[in-house]
Amino acid sequence: MTVTTRFGTFEADERDVVDMATPLAGFESCRRYLLLSAPNLAPFACLHGLDDPAPSFLVLDPRFVDAGYPCELDAGEYERVGASPDEALLWLGIVTVDSHGATINLRAPVAINPKRMIGVQSIPPNSVYRIDHPLPVR
Repeated sequence: MTVTTRFGTFEADERDVVDMATPLAGFESCRRYLLLSAPNLAPFACLHGLDDPAPSFLVLDPRFVDAGYPCELDAGEYERVGASPDEALLWLGIVTVDSHGATINLRAPVAINPKRMIGVQSIPPNSVYRIDHPLPVR
């Protein structure tokens, strides 16, 4: 299927659908997203909602910004995505672009189990990371 978002037009199929075990903050009614990528968008990807209000987010692996970023969930979150701590997960930070530049939310990343395509937004207590961490210009 062809999907048009505010970030471009992408080819997608059913294997690209992510079911959120817990909704993204502020988008509680949207539980299904397409994870979309294209060479001209790399290293970014698009997380595009399939349920109303169908939000569309630019996303980036937090380790692109901070190589030492701790990619860990709590026990309940690992259970919700159907993974164990030793399994590789896909980690995404939501990017915001405005007239002042671009930032990434490192405080509340999205973690996706790519084998089951189930995700959670992890909001760890006492995080030292910001929701508006500046993206470096490369």
